[in-house]
Amino acid sequence: MTVVVPTRDRPGQLSTCLDSLRAALRADDELIVADSASTDAKVVATIAAAAGAVVVRCDRPGVGRARNAGWRAGRGEIVLFTDDDVVVDAGWRDALVAAAAAHPDAGFVTGRVLPPAGERPSRDVAIKREESSATYDGSSVGNLGHGASLATRRDVLERLGGWDESLGVGGRFGAAPEHDLFDRCFAAGLGGRYEPSAIAWHSQWRGPRRLLLLDARYGYGSGARIAKLIRTDRHRARFVAADNLRWGRRELVRELRAGHFYPAVGTVLRLLAMPLGVLRAIVVPVDNGHFRSRR
Repeated sequence: MTVVVPTRDRPGQLSTCLDSLRAALRADDELIVADSASTDAKVVATIAAAAGAVVVRCDRPGVGRARNAGWRAGRGEIVLFTDDDVVVDAGWRDALVAAAAAHPDAGFVTGRVLPPAGERPSRDVAIKREESSATYDGSSVGNLGHGASLATRRDVLERLGGWDESLGVGGRFGAAPEHDLFDRCFAAGLGGRYEPSAIAWHSQWRGPRRLLLLDARYGYGSGARIAKLIRTDRHRARFVAADNLRWGRRELVRELRAGHFYPAVGTVLRLLAMPLGVLRAIVVPVDNGHFRSRR
């Protein structure tokens, strides 16, 4: 079993994340830190070595590139992903692995992600709170889970060509790498599973202004995802586009009624950025389910 942690210039958070993983993993598990072109590679290497992790260095940034480098360097048949600003529960590993083993028809399993106690941001980032398990298929939309707590199998990643490196932080379109992976699982005839007993805590460290930039990036990335689906799965593209618009209208009304200025502006930015993402990505060729790389 392999765990991959992409990281870039967050040594303190990485150290805390790896400490939690050491408590969750078994002796024969493989822990890989995928360094996404951090400014100080030596610091990352020192922190990883202290946790018994192997470092894979990427000279170009990008979370998709780092995740791909990480799982390809590993040997485990089941691959777990989390992020450097996440702390996992001691039972996180076992819960995800058990769910993946119990549902061999699932291309992915996501876990429950909560904000740490005491952190109360104006908007949740990569949080999934539901307490009941769920099964996903090609008609499933909404928040299906996050790369902050995700399990899949090596053969699935090989079949799909891994993560699309144009999506996610550091990529051309900046967001939506997880849901794009889910889309491609569904297109390949694989389902998905949500396992709430696999618990992790995602630090909500962004302030209001950073959240506005994040919302714009989310909208742009979601538009790129829709543009890809228009070429690869037009039926699902309609589901996803309609779901994003419903979410935006519902969220905007809720935030305005509550008098939350920044979250309301963020929702508007996300909705405005979405068609920009569609227009930009619709002209980028898609090869084997991936946007064609610039290089």
